[in-house]
Amino acid sequence: MTTSQLLAVDLVLSVLSAGAWITAVWLTVSSTRSTTNRKVSTSRAAGLGVLVVGVAVALTVARYALLPALVAGSWWFASERTTINLPLTAIPAAWAALAGVPYLLRRRNTGSPTDGTTPARPGRENTARSREWAVLALVAAAASAVASLALTFILGPFPAPWSLAVLLALMALTVLLAKLALFTPRRLTRTGSGGGSDVAPGPADRTSGALPWARRPTAAAAVAGLMACTALGSGAFAWLGSRSADGAVIAAAVGHHDGGNAGSVADPMPVTSLLGESPANPVVRRYELTARVEQVTLPSGQRTEAWTFGSLPGPALEATLGEVMEVELKNRDVAAGVTLHWHGYDVPNAMDGVAGATQDAVMPEQSMTYRFTAAQAGTYWYHTHQDSAEGVRKGLYGTFVVHDPTASRAGTDIVVAGHDLSGLGLLGSSDRTSLYPAALGSSVRMRLINTDSLPQRYLVEGTSFRAVAVDGTEVNQPGEVSGKLVRLGAGGRVDIAFTMTDQPVTLRSDSASSAVVVVAPSGSPDITVPGKAAPGIFNTTPVLDLLDYGEPRGGPGLEEATITREEVVVLDRQFRFVDGIPRYAFTVNGAAYPLVPSIDVALGDTVKMTVVNRTADPHPMHPHGHHVRVLSRNGVAPTGSPLVLDTVDVLPGEVWELLLHADNPGIWMDHCHNLDHAAEGMMMLLKYRGVSSPFVHGGHSGNRPE
Repeated sequence: MTTSQLLAVDLVLSVLSAGAWITAVWLTVSSTRSTTNRKVSTSRAAGLGVLVVGVAVALTVARYALLPALVAGSWWFASERTTINLPLTAIPAAWAALAGVPYLLRRRNTGSPTDGTTPARPGRENTARSREWAVLALVAAAASAVASLALTFILGPFPAPWSLAVLLALMALTVLLAKLALFTPRRLTRTGSGGGSDVAPGPADRTSGALPWARRPTAAAAVAGLMACTALGSGAFAWLGSRSADGAVIAAAVGHHDGGNAGSVADPMPVTSLLGESPANPVVRRYELTARVEQVTLPSGQRTEAWTFGSLPGPALEATLGEVMEVELKNRDVAAGVTLHWHGYDVPNAMDGVAGATQDAVMPEQSMTYRFTAAQAGTYWYHTHQDSAEGVRKGLYGTFVVHDPTASRAGTDIVVAGHDLSGLGLLGSSDRTSLYPAALGSSVRMRLINTDSLPQRYLVEGTSFRAVAVDGTEVNQPGEVSGKLVRLGAGGRVDIAFTMTDQPVTLRSDSASSAVVVVAPSGSPDITVPGKAAPGIFNTTPVLDLLDYGEPRGGPGLEEATITREEVVVLDRQFRFVDGIPRYAFTVNGAAYPLVPSIDVALGDTVKMTVVNRTADPHPMHPHGHHVRVLSRNGVAPTGSPLVLDTVDVLPGEVWELLLHADNPGIWMDHCHNLDHAAEGMMMLLKYRGVSSPFVHGGHSGNRPE
């Protein structure tokens, strides 16, 4: 069973155990009531209560049995479950079993009610005390089981001390409320003519304002009110926290979280000054992109509204190493605003194009020019980073390829951007067949780019191929691949290469069922347009594993650098306020952006990052301005070509160890490239010491950096 499945089982067990403990409370209380006009007898309720308590204990113990397997996956899959959840639920569960089962067995055998309303008889006081003890123990177990769910859905792996205090206080108040609501004092001491004696109160006593019973409803109401105020106050505190960063600037990092090199930054460097260096007398590649809202008609005849840079995808941008890119962005009428982010390209920080971090969003009738040196060869893409969950989905994206003049070029070089536009699957610019000619025996390179927010799987039919580059980095000695899919997480890229045969080669994607790319020999007679892929082929064909693909690269320069700091990034889902709105948010280390603590580094740091996915969704984590080298996945190191990525697709239950060299100063986003997840909180900042930003998240600027 995978770690993701174990987490799902644990969640199901926790829900079932909470339901079982609550049911046990109800059955125990029912077993003490008079059975007049009731469908379930006292004895039967008690018998069912014993059974349900047994089930609740078994479910609780089953959760503990999962802990070793979860810890084996990573400590972070079981951290709060072991240190907090286990004692939180084990102690009340043991108390409930020891107090509840014997009492319910006696009730099943005797069948007589003991609700405290019958006259006192020898031994009845002990029975009533046993009943109270059993019910309160079961209430405590039920409260702890519900608290365990709160720990999973609200507190998470990094619970704040105040939140734990609130949780424990609510548990204690629940037990107190049950005592006040269900039980009255069993005896009163009254003095008569014959001396002091303990007697059971009569009906008249119960209506006397001087006796405790009259005060019990008031006390119970007070406790219930205190519980409500505690819960609402905690919610208000969380809401205020989510609003506190609205309109605030990003402060400069002043030191590491471990306390090293802490101190104020006297004169922080603004991100706007981080422009990089330009070569003398460079060749300048000038482009102009205009964002607009328009109706587009696809090759299938389907029409839909889109936000575009003039086409779908936007204009293809190209450069050669050493040239300078100069791109002017204009916004004609996209009301949300736009930016240009160069996905996977390690540009100077001022050119990164993140609204609220490195610039303000470009609003209608405004413009901005991006300028940087093309210093990395490979396949990349660009897209808006203002309200990108909507902007990219609607079409504000395009391709960006940088060529190495010293490397041989393929005879046919095709860029294929996979995208879903309003439910219409595109490969490149078409939702139907795209045909490309290639000379027989020539080399063909297909640059696959996933511009969508969900993973895509690609199927090549008609030839074997080689995966020659991943996220812009060339693969060392790539081998021939046949009968396997290429899987791309959101934002990821893989270049494949093959030699043109005398038969057409087709490329399909599981996200674009009606689209197909066909590469056919030049001068071929009429090409038969292929139909759709065989049913189920994307589910039955294995996926190429890039961690053991290619050959290790030897030689100097690849020794591991000394790790100067380590960071753990736990990806989770919890109830949070995001910009003041309650959501079942995607969190990083227990918080939703902009409240996620940043990773603060100094120039020259080498950071080992451990990324843990505790959710049921894949999270393609994308650190801006940097590439990371994969050290391991689920504890297993790569055995093939060194895997250098800018978008790491962390699947449910996976743990990735990555190495990041802090060699590009700035304030950088690191976020899930399922952009809906980013919009719901799964973003954080990588901040260099001594760098600040004058731009604000939200507020009057309207910047929305996801």
